[in-house]
Amino acid sequence: MFFFDLDKPNPDEIKNWMKINNLTIISAAKKLGISKRQFSRFLSGETPAKRIHTLAMQMIWLINENKKMDRHENYDEKKNQQKVKKISIPIK
Repeated sequence: MFFFDLDKPNPDEIKNWMKINNLTIISAAKKLGISKRQFSRFLSGETPAKRIHTLAMQMIWLINENKKMDRHENYDEKKNQQKVKKISIPIK
């Protein structure tokens, strides 16, 4: 995905992950289950993110991608349903 080394993701990769998933520092920290301060340390490079954090970031990305695909498929289905109209004529 985005992380070259799962054991030591660099801050630019984490920032890219945030951008792709439309996350702020607060929302990213909340999704990972860590404090805002700890997440800020990952972004600054003060503390390296652990493998578990990298895997959690990948899992969040996968979940978001699946949601996007589901929305797109549902939109296509609704669009197809709108195109096909059934006309029923009551016969007496």
